[in-house]
Amino acid sequence: MQRLTGGMLLSRNKDFLVYYRGKDFLSPDVAEALLEKERLAKALQDEEEQARLRALALIAPTVEETDESGTAGTLKETLDADTRWGKRLDDDHKEKVMREAEVLRHANLVRKLENKLAFAERKLTKAERALSKVEESLYPADRAQDPESLTDEERFMFRKLGLRMKAFLLLGRRGVFGGTVENMHLHWKYRELVKIIVKAQNIEEVKNIALALEAESGGVLVSVDKVSKGYAIIVFRGRDYKRPSLLRPKNLLTKRKALARSIELQRREALLNHMSTLQTRVNQLRSEIEQMAAVKEQGDEELYNKLDAAYLTEDEDSEEEGDEAYLGSYDNENDMLDESDDSVHNTYSKTNFPYDFQEESETEFAEP
Repeated sequence: MQRLTGGMLLSRNKDFLVYYRGKDFLSPDVAEALLEKERLAKALQDEEEQARLRALALIAPTVEETDESGTAGTLKETLDADTRWGKRLDDDHKEKVMREAEVLRHANLVRKLENKLAFAERKLTKAERALSKVEESLYPADRAQDPESLTDEERFMFRKLGLRMKAFLLLGRRGVFGGTVENMHLHWKYRELVKIIVKAQNIEEVKNIALALEAESGGVLVSVDKVSKGYAIIVFRGRDYKRPSLLRPKNLLTKRKALARSIELQRREALLNHMSTLQTRVNQLRSEIEQMAAVKEQGDEELYNKLDAAYLTEDEDSEEEGDEAYLGSYDNENDMLDESDDSVHNTYSKTNFPYDFQEESETEFAEP
């Protein structure tokens, strides 16, 4: 049917077929009338062409043919004019033009470098401003002036028991926030020790987290040990432990703001790495600029081709959406709906608590 009708099949099922006749569909009568009009028009054109040819044959030629042709507007006239009155480009003029082109290349490379530096600085400033906004409600507690001390025997025993514990808390990418301290108090309801697993890059970060947990929870830090899952922090609740009326401290960030802080810290770290890479490229480009200054007078086509290949594309100066636009949902949050008793089991990101690490004894941060 499609071949016979010339239509287009749109859909089909077991009950019916849908065909579209097409935009240029014409009924047979209309198509025949159009073809007839086209044949008549072509016949009239043929008759007019024959009449024109007969009329030309009756008219005698009155224009005398000349063998000589004028030179006006030809290439020969242009070349003759350039030879007589044109400015001749000598070698000195060519060298001057080449030097100007090289100086222009030099200026373009310097401009690209300045744009890269300015754009990276703007991004870093924006990240710092967003991070400071997230940390407005963060007020870390100070360490106790007279912390409870443990003997070497007690520390050894608590460390051994803590490492054998099956129950543990996993500190996620949010770091230390209100829900983490609340979970520690919930563990201390039935146990004297709490084991916290941290997946960090180095031991110094884990020590800072351990000191922050000790200050916020009011417990006693026993040890920080390297285990198969990461690092294990053992915290003792204390001999005279009393469960506080408010398990979740108000001086720490909520769950949502802690996640926002983690994202901003990751963004800032990525920008710092980018700045470091950019600084390396800056030093490389400065050395190349010095090479360009050395060959500025005589020119070095191979050097400039290499630099052009290295810096082909322009910098993308497109700014992101307004500052902290993605943080608007963090201001109007419901704390009851926002928090949960479980820590997030994700990859840990760096936390920056202002605690100075002090080694009180060699066994405090002993590693197995």
